[in-house]
Amino acid sequence: MAETHVLSALIEKRARLAGELRAAQFKVMALKVDLGCVDQCLSIFRSEIDPASIPAKVTFGKSPAGLPKGAGTRTALEILRETGGSFTSQELAAAILHRYGRPLEPRPLGMLAKAIQSNFSRRSDGIVIFCRDSYPGKWRLNLG
Repeated sequence: MAETHVLSALIEKRARLAGELRAAQFKVMALKVDLGCVDQCLSIFRSEIDPASIPAKVTFGKSPAGLPKGAGTRTALEILRETGGSFTSQELAAAILHRYGRPLEPRPLGMLAKAIQSNFSRRSDGIVIFCRDSYPGKWRLNLG
């Protein structure tokens, strides 16, 4: 016969999952209503647009570091300006999390390091330079 504490834990787990499912279904209904309203607005301004032909766009959730959008890159540039040194993306990410008082956990640290590497690599203004003098390469400000 099943243990009573196992049975009650499973009942509790099922009740929680059912509640989450119900909340998610309400969210889906609300999103469908919002999508329908936007489709109606599109038809008001341009009737020949087929809303089904517009591809869905991938959206990302909040940053695991809990930082505002763009704060990582801005703070990384501030750190480079203040110190005048060269840092890897990982070192910059750790310094940013420390500055915001966030714990150094692997997931936020990794995602922030990737965002810094990506943002700095795409910059076309020449403010930051990737130095390959050491391994791993480091970012520094372009002072010349």
